[in-house]
Amino acid sequence: MNISRELAHFVAETDYEHLPRPVIENQKKSLLDGIAITFGAGTLGDGVKEMLQIAEDLAAHGDPEATVIGFDKKLPAAWAAFANASMAHSLDFGDTHQKSTIHSNSSSMPAALALAERLGNVSGRDFLTALVVGSETAIRIAMAADTNTTEDGFYPPTIYSSYGATAAAAKILGLNEEQIISAFSFNLCQTMCSSELTNNKKTAVRSVREAFAARNAITACYMAKENMIGFSDPLEGKLGFYHTFLHDRYTPERALEGLGSRYEAADLTYKAWPCCFGTHSAITIARQIRREGLFRPDEIRHIQVSVGAQNKMLFEPLEERRNPESSIIGKFSIPFTLAEAFLKGNVTLESFSDENLHSPEVRSLASKIDYTYMDEWQRGKETYTTLEIETDKGTFTRSETMPLGTPGNPMDQDAFDQKFFACGLLSASRKTRDDLENIKKEVLTLDNSPDIRSLAVLL
Repeated sequence: MNISRELAHFVAETDYEHLPRPVIENQKKSLLDGIAITFGAGTLGDGVKEMLQIAEDLAAHGDPEATVIGFDKKLPAAWAAFANASMAHSLDFGDTHQKSTIHSNSSSMPAALALAERLGNVSGRDFLTALVVGSETAIRIAMAADTNTTEDGFYPPTIYSSYGATAAAAKILGLNEEQIISAFSFNLCQTMCSSELTNNKKTAVRSVREAFAARNAITACYMAKENMIGFSDPLEGKLGFYHTFLHDRYTPERALEGLGSRYEAADLTYKAWPCCFGTHSAITIARQIRREGLFRPDEIRHIQVSVGAQNKMLFEPLEERRNPESSIIGKFSIPFTLAEAFLKGNVTLESFSDENLHSPEVRSLASKIDYTYMDEWQRGKETYTTLEIETDKGTFTRSETMPLGTPGNPMDQDAFDQKFFACGLLSASRKTRDDLENIKKEVLTLDNSPDIRSLAVLL
């Protein structure tokens, strides 16, 4: 079973006409979500200011080919993709595929947009198709994995997403099946991310990591476009991707089952809160309890949270997670986000301000939160969370497997629109509500656009 070739064939041969209408509409939603989040990250994202300066410096006054979203400037395509992707995940607010636990659009959208602007005359339909095959490719490669751990030293989400960016860029460039296999090979030679980032509370790598994936995807595809030859089996080869990153712990059938007929890219979670998806089940429980009025936050004595393998990192080291010193640690902390949800009924972008991170009230409640590791909650049970809450009024136990924002428990349209405008209005280029309405209209009618530049000019 050749995953590399099957995925390359899927990317090369899939046309807009092959895509089910719900998949197309869902991709538009992901595009709107991604644009708004990128706007917000331009002013709030950890490390973003520095990454934008790096992109501008290394672009060395090159041709202004592609838009830097939210900044009224253009850079050469590879560096515009680098800049935009550094923002795409920076708020940790982007769409998520639950079964693979990756952000499948976070680097593919920046890579595809930059290339489409560079080339010109890329229709909205072709652009949407590229985004769909990019998202689907990243998800499929990730779904084959039998394990979802960072303990081998690699940080999987951005490594998987880099293949989605490569697929999307390849589709924009019109690469054939053999060239796409080579592009996957060249991506394999460039993109990795160390899970050491989980041990360093001051690093911004976790925030800006998608920049490398987007830029490298463009490089990989241009190497393939020049007919440079890669490897025949970059993913499943004897010393290929799955051997290197997963020690051959994968099931190829999961990557290919239903490929081209069942689209995992349409089965996405749209985040209700700007923090790690692993925190969302606990937040969902806290908000439900508040609505029921069972007890006040000041009546909580202790909370024991049960989590599985994927989310143990959201408690470790425990004192650091209870007392985060940076927004990225706060976003990856169940004690902090759960305390915030109990106290205020919500978790917002403002929750991760320096002032709120040091709130005595939030830290006091976070200090009462401990965890139990459930070894049986492995791959596929990343959303499983149970809270046992000891209060002055008794002990309450609640569990959640389907947090708000997931396909089975989606945000309503009003909530999604509120998120879109809340993020978009933070743009460094001071977008107005009317500006954002125009962007929304353009995205929703993108099928009719002869050139994606009609969207880019609004960004």
